[in-house]
Amino acid sequence: MSPRTLSFVLRSRASIFKPRQPQLLHRVSCPNPGQTRSYAPNHSSSSSFPPPSQNDLLNTKLRTLINAIPPSQKIRYVKDSSPSSTTHPTASPSLLSALLNPSPPPYTIGTDICHIPRILLLLQRQLAELGYVEGEMPRFWTRVLTPLEARYSGWNSGGGVEGRARFIAGRWAVKEAVIKAVAAAYPGGGKVFMHDIVILNAKVQSALLEAHKAAARIEAREGGGAAREEMLGGEGEGEVKGGAPRAFVKVPGGEGWVEVSVSISHDGEYATATALVPVDQKIAAGLRREKSLVRGVVAKTYTDARYL
Repeated sequence: MSPRTLSFVLRSRASIFKPRQPQLLHRVSCPNPGQTRSYAPNHSSSSSFPPPSQNDLLNTKLRTLINAIPPSQKIRYVKDSSPSSTTHPTASPSLLSALLNPSPPPYTIGTDICHIPRILLLLQRQLAELGYVEGEMPRFWTRVLTPLEARYSGWNSGGGVEGRARFIAGRWAVKEAVIKAVAAAYPGGGKVFMHDIVILNAKVQSALLEAHKAAARIEAREGGGAAREEMLGGEGEGEVKGGAPRAFVKVPGGEGWVEVSVSISHDGEYATATALVPVDQKIAAGLRREKSLVRGVVAKTYTDARYL
């Protein structure tokens, strides 16, 4: 052994045989389901640390409840690995064919519902105005009904305000239904208003037909037999069939009046109505013009060429 090595060993002998000093125990956090305690070397209790928060207690109770549920009753998500499942559903070729080749329906449907107490409150408010004259029709009445309808509506025939509100609520609902159906049957046309629609019940129809026959008889005496036959029409024409009301709407664009099928129902505090309007055949041309636009939208969504 060289003198240099021996000197190094002698100098380090004290550190080699010196007993190891105990390490200080630092603060350790030991969480458990109930709370979190901290231990220090010179403390025998944890009273100096704050209690667990309310959120910690709620989380603990929630974990306890979840762990108490049997595994057989737990709902688990299982991904469908069948080959038929797809991430992007596609439409069938027949559906796309119907979309790309639209055909106009023969009729359009409109429906509406009216709350009768709301109409009653409106009528009572207008009847209580200072400028109202007893026996006259209120503004809302003449707003909904045409002069022809208002003449035969029976405002002064009795029934009270409740009966009048029930009647005008049905007329409001049926005219709103007709407006919706006409807007779908004549797209791009002018707007239809309340006075463009006439609802005639059986009593009004009979009165109008009797007036028409009286005018025809007068015209026949002045113009001869040819005029009489032209005014009265064929045999059986002009008879009122059934008691259902008939509706007529003035078609946008000045194309005359068209009869539409309507149905009015009252149930409790509500009046409902449905209208069936025949579709104008000129709509088909407009739908064909829109075909190219629809094709472009479909082409961006479905890239398969067989659908186009």
